[in-house]
Amino acid sequence: MNYIKKHYKIFLSAFLFMLCFVLYFLQLGEYPLIDTDETKYVSIARDMINRNDWINLKLNGNNFFECPPLLFWIINFSFIIFGKISTLAARIPIAVITTIGIISIFLITSKILTKSYGLIISLITATSFGFLVFSHLATNDILYTVTTMLAILLSYLSIFSKANKYNYPLWCGIYFFMSLSVLSGGLFGLCIPLLSIIAMHIFSGKIKELFKPLHLLSGLLILILITFPWFFIMFEKHGVIFIKEFISVYDISKNIGIKNCLNVISLFILGFLPWSFSFLWIIGSKFRDIINSVTAYFKENSQEKLKEKWQKLNKSEKFLSLNTIVFFTSLIFALIFGAKNIYIVLFLTFPASNIAGYYWYAYMFRKQHAKSILFATIIPNLLFMICSFAGLFGYNFINTLTSYGFNFLIIPLVIIFFIIPLIGIFSVILNARIPAYISNLILIISLSFVLTPGIFNFITINGGENDLIEFARKANTDKVKLSTFTASKKYSLVYYYDNIVDFHLNNDFVWLETFLETNKKDYVITEIKDLWTIEEKNIKYMLLDSGKRYCLIKHLPKVEEEQQQEEKKEPEINIY
Repeated sequence: MNYIKKHYKIFLSAFLFMLCFVLYFLQLGEYPLIDTDETKYVSIARDMINRNDWINLKLNGNNFFECPPLLFWIINFSFIIFGKISTLAARIPIAVITTIGIISIFLITSKILTKSYGLIISLITATSFGFLVFSHLATNDILYTVTTMLAILLSYLSIFSKANKYNYPLWCGIYFFMSLSVLSGGLFGLCIPLLSIIAMHIFSGKIKELFKPLHLLSGLLILILITFPWFFIMFEKHGVIFIKEFISVYDISKNIGIKNCLNVISLFILGFLPWSFSFLWIIGSKFRDIINSVTAYFKENSQEKLKEKWQKLNKSEKFLSLNTIVFFTSLIFALIFGAKNIYIVLFLTFPASNIAGYYWYAYMFRKQHAKSILFATIIPNLLFMICSFAGLFGYNFINTLTSYGFNFLIIPLVIIFFIIPLIGIFSVILNARIPAYISNLILIISLSFVLTPGIFNFITINGGENDLIEFARKANTDKVKLSTFTASKKYSLVYYYDNIVDFHLNNDFVWLETFLETNKKDYVITEIKDLWTIEEKNIKYMLLDSGKRYCLIKHLPKVEEEQQQEEKKEPEINIY
């Protein structure tokens, strides 16, 4: 028993690792790559290996300037370690990175505050719906979130550290992870952590720490050595067009507006389930106090006054203040850019978990905020139960699940979204505080068992992606050129065809007729809904295969055309 108490942190870290394994690693290779970002990124990574060019990013034969290379390098190292290019090898690094992030939250926040608090917020982060979903996908979102998160966590340590001997290595670590954040998220990887860190150090009266010559020079050197070479080589090779394309991702005019803001808020609420309602309820009830406190704090803006006020706060208040600064700094970027850059919205989960964890900790161990947690638990759990009833008695929903062979999901989903929320409601009503918290954990842990491969397979089948995968493989096997006549680019074709796909998105039926005539052996993927118009315009085609949403066609050979005409002829009537 004494051994366990002495090595308590190691046992809790092992527990978190096992939980992460259950949440993030199980059945990663049991469902196909998801359109569009996952298939896009893995296609780029595979192309780098095939061309043995780890600098230039190409997608479907074209230069890809929208994203830095760190994700593709990591995926390629995984391909090399596994010895083959596969779905599992592409996804494993993201699950590993997520696990590193969760355990880091526990270790660092435990160092700053207590082990109980560190465990609570690391569990909240681990079981947020956004982390659960994106840890299963080979995309940039988790990589950016974790690298930025580690830079911020080390900043917290530097602010709370009383030993000067640790400041220099901590600042080197901050700049190191900030550099990785730049190589995963571009300019956001620099702006969001840098502005958050500056604001935190102003608030804590430690702004001088930022400009210590040794910290600043060493940090800039690390930043330049890690990030500059790739950007310099790309500029040397591609010139101004690289800068223009890279910067175009950050064009405010494309994203800013009420609709974008609403999308960001909706994505955050969905991504932070089941904790988003407790967070929003607490932030909403405390919003005026937060604004007034921050305004009052900065009224006398001399560093000495700020430092004096900072010293009067206890550790929990300091930590809560820093996370509030990080959340609202990041939220500003998310509201401007976030709807199309989902990784910024996902990053909001990190400071939100720390803030929500503060109140859940106070609720469970100090018996505070009972009213806030009560309403914040009852409302979402009632919504889950209503959705469960609607799904259970919704004929179309049940029919869809059954027709695609997912009838095995019906009972688990009812249990997850009805029985577990019901337990949560009874727990808060009866003041069973720890069970109320645990019910949220069980909700997401249970969901993880049906999420993969069940839900992801449901998405690929219902969206017609499985049709595209089958058609792409058929075209590859038959060694023919593959083109599309659809409304959007589907990069699952690029990955599973393993060659360049011609995308035609202009709905030009004249082009389709000409293409079929001049490329008689090649295959075209079109949407099933377009077949009626194709026949109406008397375009000759041969239907090779059809699926849920898409079909595969080619030029109609002369023999087949004559046979079709014979079948369409009216039978002769003999009169005796």
